[in-house]
Amino acid sequence: MAYTFTTDLGLSLRSWFKSWPFIFSNGLAIYFLYPVILSILLSMGAVALIREVVNYVMELVRPLLKEVPLPADSGWEAWQAVLLDISTYAISFVLWIAAFYTFVKLSKYLILALMSPVMAILSERTEEILTGRKYPFRLQLFVRDVFRGIALAIRNLFMELAAGWALIAVQLALALVFAPAALILAPFVPLISFAIGSYFFGFSTLDYVFERRRMSIPTSIRTIRDMKGIAIGNGAIFNLLYFIPFVGVTLATVTCTVAAVLAIHEREKGISAR
Repeated sequence: MAYTFTTDLGLSLRSWFKSWPFIFSNGLAIYFLYPVILSILLSMGAVALIREVVNYVMELVRPLLKEVPLPADSGWEAWQAVLLDISTYAISFVLWIAAFYTFVKLSKYLILALMSPVMAILSERTEEILTGRKYPFRLQLFVRDVFRGIALAIRNLFMELAAGWALIAVQLALALVFAPAALILAPFVPLISFAIGSYFFGFSTLDYVFERRRMSIPTSIRTIRDMKGIAIGNGAIFNLLYFIPFVGVTLATVTCTVAAVLAIHEREKGISAR
């Protein structure tokens, strides 16, 4: 069977649905516990940190609000306290939204980095069940693989951000040169951005297989590029699940890790059978 982008994409979606019975029939459901604990701790830490940051910024902003000149009119003076409160709450609200947006963007990769040891073990266990091949545990190799997963998560974060800024730069350039083209492109930018992010998330789940095979990072990058349909499909599911608060992180990290191994295994079987 010849694997194209669309067949790989379909394979990734089928593999994700197959991951559910595979997880529960092979005693892998225990792995759901780790992202649950991690997401609770991260959320608690994020709320505490954001509160401190917002309070600090508001302490700097409040004196500036008091200095806003108002007409020396009794009606305005009566409303000054009300307007000040409204401004304070509005600024605080915007700061909370901005902080949570930043947290959501960064936390996906933070979770990938922190979950790297668990996802590496889960990926290895899945392959062991499928093929019967056992990888001997070596602490030095395990630590090296964990650091590789963290390094790739950081790399992919910056690659996604760079791609996002490049899209924005293209839009700005088109707006300056030929505005109608920028308007035509605008609806496609979120879709392109989603596909790019999905590729990098899927990349992380696929790389656990190739790092076990002792592939170098450049070789893994080339191999995953060849199966970009699997990476984008698996990463898209990860992305969509992540929008579900708390539950999404738990489902995404476990099911997408297992689905990545299932997809690679089925693809390689199909190629070898030709």
